[in-house]
Amino acid sequence: MKRSKAWVAICAILILGVAGLGAQEVELDPLLTLLVEQGVITMEQARAVQAEYDRRSAAEQAPAVTPQPTAVAPTATAPAVPEQVAEAPVAETKTEKWYDRFNFKGDLRLRSEFFQFDGPEVDTHRGRFRARFRAGMYTEITDWMDVGFQLRSGDPDDPVSDNSTFDGGFALIPISISEAYAGIHPNGWLDLTFGKFDAKKKWVVSDMQWDDDVTVAGAMEEFSFGPLKFDLYQYLLEEDKTVSDAYLLGGQLYGEFGSDAIGNFTIGAGFDDWVRPQMVADLTLEDKLQGNPVTNLLNDDLQLISDFEIANVFATWSWAKNERWPVKASAFGYLNTGAKGLGKEYDTGYFLRLQVGDYKQKYQMMFRATRYYSEPDALFYVFAQSDTLYASDVDGYRFDFRLGFVKKSYFNVTWYHTKPVYALFPTMDRLQIDYIISF
Repeated sequence: MKRSKAWVAICAILILGVAGLGAQEVELDPLLTLLVEQGVITMEQARAVQAEYDRRSAAEQAPAVTPQPTAVAPTATAPAVPEQVAEAPVAETKTEKWYDRFNFKGDLRLRSEFFQFDGPEVDTHRGRFRARFRAGMYTEITDWMDVGFQLRSGDPDDPVSDNSTFDGGFALIPISISEAYAGIHPNGWLDLTFGKFDAKKKWVVSDMQWDDDVTVAGAMEEFSFGPLKFDLYQYLLEEDKTVSDAYLLGGQLYGEFGSDAIGNFTIGAGFDDWVRPQMVADLTLEDKLQGNPVTNLLNDDLQLISDFEIANVFATWSWAKNERWPVKASAFGYLNTGAKGLGKEYDTGYFLRLQVGDYKQKYQMMFRATRYYSEPDALFYVFAQSDTLYASDVDGYRFDFRLGFVKKSYFNVTWYHTKPVYALFPTMDRLQIDYIISF
């Protein structure tokens, strides 16, 4: 027992000598308290042991400190060495997921629509409810290539409407592929697009000439030289294994210029050559292609009188110095240089539009007025504006009012008042009330 007491005392005294903290008030471990109470060690010895234990524990928990180099004063033989600055820790980079590369977007439009036809022997009223749904995904494969894919509602045999009417006893709404394309951008002055795509995003056209719902199939090349752009396009219309195909070839040249003070201008000209358009007209006459009726002039054998080699000129202007009430205006003129026979008397058309305001923010308002005038052979009927009802043979007006609502949605009211230039059809008034949600 005496040997044990002597051993504990010697250890405690050695620790006390190393620590030099015998007089410091510290909280004792219960075991040291018990040894003091049993008279094995003194209180001073217990405090010294506890203090040394606490010091070692604190040293183990403290972070390691990297010694910083000491700046050396410059001398005649030794130039000054700049003091090193510790680098800030680099934030961990989040790993990119496969879906981060895709951009998903679309919209839903709900519509109430009302018609009235007035003529010498016609007084017809009609109402219906319709919906349009579009959803697509787009991604960049590399910094010089992107691809796009979109689905739309509507009759797949109708190229000028994505609407589906609520009828048929709760029949399902058909969904079709409306876009499937690849875009290639090898440099800053060349842009190539191949497949099925929305050409209105890439060239300058009016909705009288080219309905908003049309997506083309073929290829388009755009060359940019500063403010000038030159577009070429080759669109496939109908394939037949027994005869040559029908297609559309064309191009545009236009310039973009302006400033914040005077607004931005686009001025240009284009030319469309419809090759074998009779093949497309036959599809409509045989009820294989829905949408616009054939409103071009036909002979007794239901053959097109004219060819369609259409020249057009256009100018657009936009001014956004007043963010609340931006202004846009556009004008287009058309001449079918391929018109023949009676078609030469009905070969011109024009389009005018003025828009004031915007609807991107809640309760913002936009007003728009449009003038349509197209003689029957000024344009080829198949992709012309469908809501006027008379496609290439139209004399009419359109008025739009849009009101921004909750984020990415707005209300729209559109009124058409149209009649034909040549055909003996009644005057139409058409009212559309829409709610559009984008996502």
